[in-house]
Amino acid sequence: LGKALLTAAEELETEQVVQGVWLLALTGCRLGEIEALKWSEVDPDHGCFRLADSKEGASVRPIGRAAFDTLDRIAKRKGSPFVLPAARSNGSFGGMPSGFERIIEKAKLKGVTPHTLRHSYASVAGDLGYSESTIGAMLGHAAGTVTSKYVHHLDSVLLAAADRVARAICE
Repeated sequence: LGKALLTAAEELETEQVVQGVWLLALTGCRLGEIEALKWSEVDPDHGCFRLADSKEGASVRPIGRAAFDTLDRIAKRKGSPFVLPAARSNGSFGGMPSGFERIIEKAKLKGVTPHTLRHSYASVAGDLGYSESTIGAMLGHAAGTVTSKYVHHLDSVLLAAADRVARAICE
């Protein structure tokens, strides 16, 4: 997949598709979360995304350095709040599903969807020895305790885990 993304960038695939697929692979986020990601939700000082709206509602996600390096390669479009802005409107980029399919075809992978990358992220975390609760927190799964609804910061262990998983995926 990484090789296909590198050649896709050289062959004039849109920046939104190339960087969007990298973000999917390096964060474990859902497709809709990456498509709708706003610069105001990116918090490099605290190593996380602060998603205003996800499947689980508002969510804080630990994000590894490799994902922030990807974000650094994305040019901000003046007047657009979106990390991946639409080509011809003020909204978010809507071409990720078809662009993803082009990249997957180029990589000669069968049956791979954006959600497969989320599973792969979790599998890499498992292979690195992280617990199910740590992996669940990295993926933004809803926690079952009332206290967790009041905790809005990420601990250093979770940030280190997200960084290690993203680095392993890049390798």
